[in-house]
Amino acid sequence: MIVVAFDAPVDEPAQVTGFELGHVSLRWDGGAHSSRQFGSRGLLMVYLAAADMLHGVATLLARRDDSYVFTGASSAWSFALRRTRRHGLHLSTPAGRLLCHTSEAEYAMAVWHGTERLLATRTPIDGGPLTDLRTAMAAFPDIYRR
Repeated sequence: MIVVAFDAPVDEPAQVTGFELGHVSLRWDGGAHSSRQFGSRGLLMVYLAAADMLHGVATLLARRDDSYVFTGASSAWSFALRRTRRHGLHLSTPAGRLLCHTSEAEYAMAVWHGTERLLATRTPIDGGPLTDLRTAMAAFPDIYRR
C-alpha cells in the first residue's frame, strides 16, 4: 500500500494563497521518498504539486504506454512513474533507482486521498492554485474517488 502526504504549513496566516511551500512524501511498506530528505532545498508549492500529481494520474490512465515524471518547481525533489507489464507502476528516482512497485489503483487513490487531506487542513483562497487544483480534481477518474 502506498500513501501520499502533502504537508503544508499550518501556522501561517489565516489566508492561504495556494503558493505556500511545504513537503510531499510517498510512503509504502518498507520505504519512503520525501522532499524532506532535501531539507529546505526540497520545499515545493504543495497545492500546485497536488494538482500536478492528479493530472499525472489522469495522464497515466489515459495513455497506456505513458510515463509520468514529477518535478517540484524550484525544488531538488522529484520522482518518476512508469507502467510495466508485470508490476503495474514502477516508482523510481528520475535517475532510474527503483523505489517500489504499486498498482495504478493504489497510486491513484493515494494521490486522491492525499489531496483530500490537504484541502481538509487548509483550503486556499480563490485564485490560480485553487483553480488548478479544482480543474485537476474535476478531471480525475471517478473510479478512484473512494
